[in-house]
Amino acid sequence: MPGLHATASGRAWPLHGDVAPYARVIWRDGAAHMTGDAMCNLGTAIRNPATGAEEGVFARWHWDGERLRAGVDPLGFHSLFVYRKGAEIAVSPSLLQLVALGADTEPDRRALAVFHRLGLFLNDDTALRNIRTLPPGGSLVWEAGQATIAGEAFVPTTRSIDRDDAVQGFVDLTRASVANIAETWPGDFVLPLSGGRDSRHILLALDHLGRRPRACVTFQHETGGLNAEARAARAICESVGVPHLILARPRARSRDILRALVLTGLCSDEHAQMMPMHDYLAGRAEAALDGIGGDILTNPDDDAEGHFQLAQKGDFCGIARDMIAGHARVISKSGVGPGAIHSPDDEDEAVAYIGRAVARFADAPDPYQAYWFWNRTRREVGFVSSALFGGAAAVFCPFLDRRFVEFALSLPYAVTRDQKLHDDAIVRGYPDHAAVPFAAGIAPGGAPRGGFGSRLRQAASGVNTLAALRPARPLRAFADYLGGSAHLHRRPAEILQQYNLVLNGLDAAGARRLLALGAAWRSAQAGDQVSDRFEPDSSDAG
Repeated sequence: MPGLHATASGRAWPLHGDVAPYARVIWRDGAAHMTGDAMCNLGTAIRNPATGAEEGVFARWHWDGERLRAGVDPLGFHSLFVYRKGAEIAVSPSLLQLVALGADTEPDRRALAVFHRLGLFLNDDTALRNIRTLPPGGSLVWEAGQATIAGEAFVPTTRSIDRDDAVQGFVDLTRASVANIAETWPGDFVLPLSGGRDSRHILLALDHLGRRPRACVTFQHETGGLNAEARAARAICESVGVPHLILARPRARSRDILRALVLTGLCSDEHAQMMPMHDYLAGRAEAALDGIGGDILTNPDDDAEGHFQLAQKGDFCGIARDMIAGHARVISKSGVGPGAIHSPDDEDEAVAYIGRAVARFADAPDPYQAYWFWNRTRREVGFVSSALFGGAAAVFCPFLDRRFVEFALSLPYAVTRDQKLHDDAIVRGYPDHAAVPFAAGIAPGGAPRGGFGSRLRQAASGVNTLAALRPARPLRAFADYLGGSAHLHRRPAEILQQYNLVLNGLDAAGARRLLALGAAWRSAQAGDQVSDRFEPDSSDAG
């Protein structure tokens, strides 16, 4: 990122109060008028020893009195929102902060048509036409009312490699990335741990290096016992001998939905489930480790085979239609997805746009995998490391090491086709723990706790949240919430209802109110989230 270097900024994101970081410049009467933070560094940069380049998940800007320079990490995983209209420019990690400053809130109809069908935004789109994110490796230079933005995703050529070498490469590159992080960060780590591969691989690599985390932490919905995810995480912690915490205290679900919408800048229909982890990590002195990217870069997707075949035929719109149908199957009761409900006239345009987004990666070894990494992983899952985990002292993402990303994206599809590459790498690298099952191999457990009383509390919380959004027709909004959707499952229906209430009529005052609500509800949720813990014996801890 030429001209931009890391320096202390005294600012942070996400915040739980105060004003989100921003810089705003208006060119008026032949002069630039700037307000906000003249310099800001967000996220965590780490130097890659192989290239000398800065990587990680970060965003920066600097105003020198004449020009504004801004940029993001090489993969573009930190969402830096940019508002451009006329002679005005503004940047912030918070889309709602830009709206609070007076940004135009004209909706982007095509982007929303895609969001209704996939639950995410593509390329650099947002729900608002004049606000976008910087692209991968993106740089912005604004001077005298004119802005230039550069940056794009890269597509490695297919690597000549057999399966055995691919497995070993996966082991070696992950270990090298984790070692670089361990050498960079002298303090303790805390590891959000799922029942899957990515975070487990990181734990085993840390253990191999003698840098076990201070604790591993798993969240789950409030239940009467540990579910399969939590039990798999507990099992690997017992095997390694590291403390394990479970976060399963009762939560106001509707508030978590709204807080997630605020943190993601209305760019995701996910992450409400991550709010317990967000609250746990906020203000901690340890660095958090995020396993983002590991699985998608090794083809864990059951749709991959069909989409690979369609890509070989050049039928990228066929892939788009399959993804839309798949999303509808997951979140709907009837097969009718949100697109048919909220943007029924935009189906063809959405399919064509999604198809073009996939076709950009036609020359990749697996076009669908590359599209998914640069869009869903970057634009939706990426909010975990930049916003949801951002309250920790630092956030490191081992699988976003440029060496690993280029290696994984260049693997021939024949090498990743069976979806077992990551499993094989973990077994080869750490055979002593090979018998510990993943969540997929554990019978479901942890029946939901509570009954009518619990449902009543959630319903009351939901009505209270809707009231805070000040709907134009409150009785209708309450009735729609309590009655549920005829087509969508309960949770996605609740998310989309809140999303639409936030977006419709959004203005500066509404954005300020949403930011204030997010901060107030974070304070209300503060407290001990730990509901269960495992502490290894001294003999287990090594």
